[in-house]
Amino acid sequence: MLLLAVLTAAGLRFYLPAARSVLLRGNGRAVTAWVGRTDVAAALVLSVWFAMQGMTALMEEGTRAMKLQHVVTGAALYGAIVLLLLGLMIYRNISPLRVFGWNELSISRIFGRGLLYIAAAYPLLILVQGIVHNATGGEGAPQDVVRFLTEAKSSKDRIAMLAMAVVVAPIAEEFIFRGYIYAVIKKYIGVLAGLILTSLLFALVHGHAHSMPALFTLAFCLGLAYEHTGSLPLTVTMHAVFNAFQIAIIFLVL
Repeated sequence: MLLLAVLTAAGLRFYLPAARSVLLRGNGRAVTAWVGRTDVAAALVLSVWFAMQGMTALMEEGTRAMKLQHVVTGAALYGAIVLLLLGLMIYRNISPLRVFGWNELSISRIFGRGLLYIAAAYPLLILVQGIVHNATGGEGAPQDVVRFLTEAKSSKDRIAMLAMAVVVAPIAEEFIFRGYIYAVIKKYIGVLAGLILTSLLFALVHGHAHSMPALFTLAFCLGLAYEHTGSLPLTVTMHAVFNAFQIAIIFLVL
């Protein structure tokens, strides 16, 4: 517990200056000038759809049985959404590479700073999840991903889930939630509202009540990192490393 307290304090010491810079001094770097009415409509439709999907998943929690076809369908759906949003941007001569900061940092700095940001966030996530665990007495159905991996009968299933968790989901979810929906909310409502609302939506769409507080915390850290650096590839790196670490833990206890 002492080690966790020290690491949590270190994580807060890392994130608080970034939060102060972004929220109090207005030094955020996420670009919103490209956002138009088409993007507002698209973000609203996506947000409502994701919220409905998340609510349905919560109501069915513990009764669903994830299969390989669900993983493949999910990846295809994410890909379709990303292509649609990219098409909307490119049609209006908006460069996703520019507005999402793909040239903001070098590859080495993206990877290095991404590791630093997620390492600072991890003790906070453990603390939040520990509080939830104690408050609920450890009760709650395991996540679909955990059940899928523990019940997987072939390496093909595990490889598919690994690809989804470490490659597809980080790229698609960061583009959709942090890059697109967040930019729309930030432009019209503000940074703090954007961070809170996209974090709530991100936590909800995963459809697992026991993990929602930790997922909200993760999403808030991802959003803060994006706003502070202006680099979406950095948050993709954070997300991928987090998912890879979680999958590795599951593999170790199988």
